[in-house]
Formats: sequence, structure tokens, C-alpha cells
Amino acid sequence: MVIYHISFLLSTHLRMKPKWLLCTCGKWWPVGDVLKTSNKSRCGLVLVESVMERVVLFLLSQVIFGILERPLGEDLYFSVYSMWEHGKILWQNGEAVGFYTIKKKGSLCDSCTGQSYQLPVLDSVFVRSHWRRTGLALQMLEDFCSSQPSEAILGISFPMSPGMYGVCKKFLEIHEEERDRLYEVEAPGGWAQRRNVWLNIQLRDFPKHCGNSEQSPQCPYSHERSEANLEEEGILQQCESSVSLKDTSSSGKKRPADQTNTGTNLKKART
Repeated sequence: MVIYHISFLLSTHLRMKPKWLLCTCGKWWPVGDVLKTSNKSRCGLVLVESVMERVVLFLLSQVIFGILERPLGEDLYFSVYSMWEHGKILWQNGEAVGFYTIKKKGSLCDSCTGQSYQLPVLDSVFVRSHWRRTGLALQMLEDFCSSQPSEAILGISFPMSPGMYGVCKKFLEIHEEERDRLYEVEAPGGWAQRRNVWLNIQLRDFPKHCGNSEQSPQCPYSHERSEANLEEEGILQQCESSVSLKDTSSSGKKRPADQTNTGTNLKKART
């Protein structure tokens, strides 16, 4: 059994840009290095299985989005994913650029009610800012739907962001056969807690340019948010997380993401 203890620190130096570091197995690594790999098998969407892949998922959700790329004034956060969370990381050119997670059918909604999800639910989607508006969120939505061929109904976690609605609109315009299959759902996903995504899009009368989020990244959407990034800005669930942080220079050491240990215990970062 492999147990990883993970710490984060932030250090600032005069005349130098602050950098973020992760400490694992007694060594400090620049966060950017942890998100890279020389393993050529990591390409496209890869199921999260190993401990270090869990670390990468944590960094993307809690540090990259939670601290470095979260829009100013945004009050939504990703939850800290458990060891049993089902998710995939999107790798491009040896770097982790995004991820999505799902709530599997039959998994517990929480630790209090004992209710279980009645259908698979796409719970969160994220693409790093540098790689947005290139169709990656659409790719992840397509992967989610194609990976559940035996399910007649699929869910997307409520509330859906304007960005996610834009991605869904484009997806459903391409894949008309999925229009009766995709629903925005609240846990545990009974029929009274489902709203058809395509019907919602039609009722909200989206402007035409909202469907092409790669060419038109912003469009009017609601009274609360008149403009919204329509590609991969969206967080699908509200949660809280806090992380402390430090810094050091890059090194020629083997990147943690290249490690393939599959231990079952992982301590969360200390706050």
C-alpha cells in the first residue's frame, strides 16, 4: 500500500513571479511539472486510476481552477474528489489540460440521506484557459455520452452554467439522436428532478451565435450574467475547498505524473 502525503506552498521573491509547488514523497515539484508527463500512452481522455492521476485531478480542480484560473468574483468551486470518484483527465502533447467527472448510477448522493443516483450524471467539466474554445469540452461531452451506450437517459448535474449550455447546444445540433437522452438533473435524478436539456435550450431561445462557442466566446444569457464564456468556463456544482501554497525552481527529476503506483490511500492537502 502506498500512502502519499501532499502539501502545497506559495513563495514570492522580489522581482520574480510567484510560483506554486507541490510536495509529495518528500520532494518539491512545480505544479506545472506535475501536470506534464513523458508517458506517450497518456493521450486524449484517460480514466483516472493511479494515485498520481488522482493528484493531477486534485491540482486541476483545486489549484488550477480553484486558485489560478477562477474568474474574479466567481463564487463557485469544485468539490474535492474522493478516491472512488469516476473521472477522466484530458491529455494533450504530454500535458493535462482538462477533466470531467461523473456520478455513476447507483452511487450514493451523499453520506446523510442514503439515496443513490438513478442514472449516470456528468458532474463537472473543466478545460484550462489556454486550451479553451478548441472543442475540448464538446469532446468530453461526446465521450461521456458514447461511454454509456446501454443507458437510455443521461444526466448533467444541476445547475448547468451558461458555458455548459453552449456546449450542449452545439453537441445536440450535431447529434440529434441524443436530444431525448440528455437531461439536467438534481440528485438523485428521479423523473420529477429531470429537465430535458434540448427543451430548455429551445425555451430559453438562445441567440444563434451562442451555438458556436469557438467563434463567439461570449453572448447574452441571463439577467444575473449578461455575458458568459460559452466554452468550458462552466462549473457544474458548487463546493468549497481551500489550499495553502509555496515555490521553487523546476528540476530535471522524473515528473510525478509519470509514476504509476495505484495505492488506495491519499491524504488531502492540508489547509
